[in-house]
Amino acid sequence: MLTLLSSVVLSIFVLWLFFGALQALIYRLLQPSLLSIDPAQASRCLLVWLALPLVAALLASYVLYSPDLAQWLVAGHCHTSQCQSHGPQSALAVLPAALLAAWTFYSVVYCLYRQWLPARRLCAQLTMMGVEQGGYITLDDDQPIAFTLGWLRPRIFISRGMQNACSATEIDCILHHEAAHRERRDNLRLLASRVLTAPLPQCWTQRALDDLKLCCEQACDSRAARLLSRESVAAALIAVTRLQQDASPVGSLAFSGNHTRQRILALLEDPQTTMANEKLFVAAAVTLLIILVIINPLHRAVELLP
Repeated sequence: MLTLLSSVVLSIFVLWLFFGALQALIYRLLQPSLLSIDPAQASRCLLVWLALPLVAALLASYVLYSPDLAQWLVAGHCHTSQCQSHGPQSALAVLPAALLAAWTFYSVVYCLYRQWLPARRLCAQLTMMGVEQGGYITLDDDQPIAFTLGWLRPRIFISRGMQNACSATEIDCILHHEAAHRERRDNLRLLASRVLTAPLPQCWTQRALDDLKLCCEQACDSRAARLLSRESVAAALIAVTRLQQDASPVGSLAFSGNHTRQRILALLEDPQTTMANEKLFVAAAVTLLIILVIINPLHRAVELLP
């Protein structure tokens, strides 16, 4: 039983790394297409994309160790006298499986420790210190800051310094933008993406994570622009960027400071169109087909592991 369990765990982690490396290579080709569609849709696609290595690893491992499914996808072969359907197993998988499981646990816990807990505590403290004013909380601080903080129940915080330094139109742009972050749960979306990619090397995932944050910001800019105007949101971005220092708390989303130049250019260009549902369905179907096709070579490759 221990041999089977450790072999399954090792297969999941090795396949997770394999699909993560494959994803990093493919993303450079997909990046222009993803960034050319509607940012709200692109942010959803990017979150699914970042979750794909883990999902693919779990799906592939389930098929590998499910005799009823494996017999359709794995070519028949024998190991000494064992010729029945089986998942790859090795008595030497216990140690590497334990090490990879420990690394994954540490990576996820460390990510939550750095992101979830500080933001949760700070949100509670600022909520108690600030003054609720119709959908946002005013902080008694002369430094011009505005951000959305919190995971399950995000709150909008704006300092008195920001309110005194900005015009009424600029404050409206900030509030509509941050309200979009709150409604979309973008803080939680970004946290989920970090947790899903925590065990993988940062150089594999950082580009997609940065693009996900950019798409979240652009989606909120577009939401604010529909209620006001694209020109007013762009002007507010320029004004607030000059005022606001890059001092937003960990786990927060500030109005400025995140890809400001790209966001202003996107606002001044024509709105991006959404990708047709048919194309999304074809992409999902092709991805599933590729995973199923490589089950047989994956089976043989995993059997070569210790």
